[in-house]
Amino acid sequence: MNGLVKTAAAVSVAGGMLTLAAGPAFAAAPNEAYGAAATGLITAGPLAEATSSGTSPVSLLTLSIPGLLSTGVVTDTADDTSASSTIADPAVTLSGLASLGATTVSSSCSFDTDTDTVSGTATLADAMLSLAGVPLVTLDANPTKNEAVVLPPALSSIASITLNKQTTAGDGTLTVSAIAITLLGNGQTLTLGTSICNDATLAPVSILPGMATPIGLGTLGLLALGGTAYYVSRRRRVPVAA
Repeated sequence: MNGLVKTAAAVSVAGGMLTLAAGPAFAAAPNEAYGAAATGLITAGPLAEATSSGTSPVSLLTLSIPGLLSTGVVTDTADDTSASSTIADPAVTLSGLASLGATTVSSSCSFDTDTDTVSGTATLADAMLSLAGVPLVTLDANPTKNEAVVLPPALSSIASITLNKQTTAGDGTLTVSAIAITLLGNGQTLTLGTSICNDATLAPVSILPGMATPIGLGTLGLLALGGTAYYVSRRRRVPVAA
């Protein structure tokens, strides 16, 4: 009987552990998107930020970081499995003579619930680097992941520019920026069109769907059986009066 009771107790612990495992799992942080952010001598942002746990979409008629950036309409969206950022008519000041302009720049990311993978992309329309108003470099419309822009000597000492910049954090969170700029003279940074996605959905996910209840009932059944057998055993040990 002691063995049966111990077995029931052990199964009870295991059942409790499996019941805990059957509980919901949640992503560590919400997905988000924002139009621009800057660090260095000029610090700003994230600007026009949209999050899946807060306000989305976020749309502004214009963004401005004095001395660095002006834009047209900015639209950022984020939900449980995706995020996107689109900026119209960005104009970036790289130096007194150098500038970057485009019709639109955008990025997006998404979590595939079938494959449990997160991916991202970026697109640019009519993006151009200019010096003293003269176009020098046309930027790729569909840049590859972490595409470094090759600059002519007149611009190479001014800035470092990466298109479709993608970084993955230790927890699997993917950050995609349509354009990432570092000014070489002072270390000023600027990102345009940033989307951030976790490698999980924010919705509750059952790890062992439908398993907790049967296991719980089975455990209760074993405990009831153990308790009954122990009671009968105790009853049989009581001396019977002559």
